[in-house]
Amino acid sequence: MLAAAASPLLFGVPRLLRAQDGPLKIALLTSLSGPFASLGESMRAGLELMLQQCNNEMGGRKVQLLVEDDHGKPDEAIRKVRKLIERDKIDVLGGVISANIALAIRDIVHDAQLPTFISNAAANGLAREAASPYVFRPTKTSWMLGHTGALWTFEHIEKSGGITLGSDYTAGREYIEDFANTYQEQGGTLGERIWTPLGTPDFAPILMNLAASNPKFVYTFLAGADAVRFHQQMQDYQLHGKIQIVGPGALFDQEDVITAVGEAALGGVSTFHQSPGAPAAQDFVAAYQASRGRLPGEASTSGYVTGQVIKAGLDAVKGDLSNKAAFKQALLDKPIDTAFGPMAFDPRNNQSILDIYVNRVEKDAQGRPFNTVVHTYQRIQDPGPRS
Repeated sequence: MLAAAASPLLFGVPRLLRAQDGPLKIALLTSLSGPFASLGESMRAGLELMLQQCNNEMGGRKVQLLVEDDHGKPDEAIRKVRKLIERDKIDVLGGVISANIALAIRDIVHDAQLPTFISNAAANGLAREAASPYVFRPTKTSWMLGHTGALWTFEHIEKSGGITLGSDYTAGREYIEDFANTYQEQGGTLGERIWTPLGTPDFAPILMNLAASNPKFVYTFLAGADAVRFHQQMQDYQLHGKIQIVGPGALFDQEDVITAVGEAALGGVSTFHQSPGAPAAQDFVAAYQASRGRLPGEASTSGYVTGQVIKAGLDAVKGDLSNKAAFKQALLDKPIDTAFGPMAFDPRNNQSILDIYVNRVEKDAQGRPFNTVVHTYQRIQDPGPRS
């Protein structure tokens, strides 16, 4: 059964009493194969860097990290989560890239009363009708990015003449709908809505459509390998620079998209809770570059931030998870300094309240295509459970 609000009383019921002097078992569920494989590898690298920096210790206890590949498939994710809970007896779960997977495992972690931190998946429902007292969201919702993207597009790009393009699954549907709703509420008018399957190998029919219709802008949600192929094929069809592309940050992810497409991303505009140019990210950016030799994107930053948030809670309770209400309250009591920026949690649903950056891909001082922050929407809060 779905819980509409995150009751602190429910969170206080211990799932399992165990010795508090042994290692903390923290599991990362992520996609190490399938369309989001590169994102999954980056997420793992971000979390591992954070654990390295804290000497694999949180709340005075050593941390044992378990990593599972969900293959980007909800059924596989369900199987892996059940194994982590029943056989491995984990203390905390983090990760999850896809909205479909986040929604698929929600009832399992809720029923197990397992402290869970959704690192990346943006599904609005997890902050609304599917909110759980056991699930924290140290990440954005689809609405937070679609809404701010519409505000910026209407005010600074065009008030009409645009179309939308989205991956036809939960996240894509939400981003496009949230953008369209806010854009039209501002008085904007939109044309065609185009949907494409997740994992589309060839965007030629869509690109020929764009060449013929010549829209003023295309608000686009594509992620991972799909985003890479889209930018590369836009360049192949000589459309890059002729049509303004706007989208959530995954479309221009610094690490997992821009690294692959280079100058084909220049001029792109996105709204995102993450930017390598954000002041709060600079220490992490330097450490990540030293570790992996490249700039971080969302997935690596989200892995790192998830570690920061879990550590803040565990440090506050000195590693004692037998009182989950105290662990939860520690996360709600005050904002946490993270590589995304200051992060407070909404007590209604455990959804983070975040600054959202408007990034424009420009060349930096070293000549690299770089997500440059041109504006910040401060403390954006999802509408929450009654939406």
